Amino acid sequence: MPTEKTEAHKSIGVFDSGLGGLTVLKEIHRVLPQENLVYFGDTARVPYGNKSSATIIRYSKEIAEFLIQRDVKAIVVACNTASSYALDALKQMTSIPVLGVIDPAVGALAQRAKKQSAAGLIATKSTIHSGAYDAALKRHHGEQFLVSRACPLLVPVIEEGFIDSPITEEILRIYLQPMVDEGIEYLLLGCTHYPLIARVIVRLYPHLKLIDSAEETAATLKNLLTQMQLLNTAPQGRIELYVSDMTESMRELKELFFQNSVDRFEVVKITND
Repeated sequence: MPTEKTEAHKSIGVFDSGLGGLTVLKEIHRVLPQENLVYFGDTARVPYGNKSSATIIRYSKEIAEFLIQRDVKAIVVACNTASSYALDALKQMTSIPVLGVIDPAVGALAQRAKKQSAAGLIATKSTIHSGAYDAALKRHHGEQFLVSRACPLLVPVIEEGFIDSPITEEILRIYLQPMVDEGIEYLLLGCTHYPLIARVIVRLYPHLKLIDSAEETAATLKNLLTQMQLLNTAPQGRIELYVSDMTESMRELKELFFQNSVDRFEVVKITND
């Protein structure tokens, strides 16, 4: 007789506009290795950072529906842009928990950084324009001042595989030096792609304390599942990766992060576009 599938045994759904969300997926797998994970990377339509809010919400709903059809017990929006614009819409379309990446990171900043200090935020244009990080800082009663900078060149550079190159260094200097000159000590990585270049940032500006939304989101997710008694007790969870376009960068990062531990890796079409 097959064992009945309980709520705790269901998968956790994770999605991003492209490959950046793999940084969140990797951290979730590290913190919760027993959990089954289903990831969708919208590699055919990346980046989201230059899209309208209506388009971002539509894309996010399509992906959430794909994950819900796979009977997930929670959804992690591993994309700052989608977290900025689509989180409320996703929460309205399902009764399962939906967690973004902004509040966990901002909560960590509010706790760690000195009051009245300046903290840097680098993100996509859409995320910066949404004001989502400033709103989150108010929710967490943070008294820090955010120095924000839109960095539209970083996601394309990372998606093309220029993780550690002179091009990346030069772009980072252009974006970060004015913020450093304003005296920031902490730097919020406001896009899940950015942890992939964290080592380059630290090399250029070793005094900066980076706040990685992947680490904070994984910790928040674990606390949430514990409170809801939804932690899986299996010895080792499955990992399924789905993408809307099979890019070489996605293949390379899949091997870098998960080697041979991925149980499924394939292209799926979730829209008629």
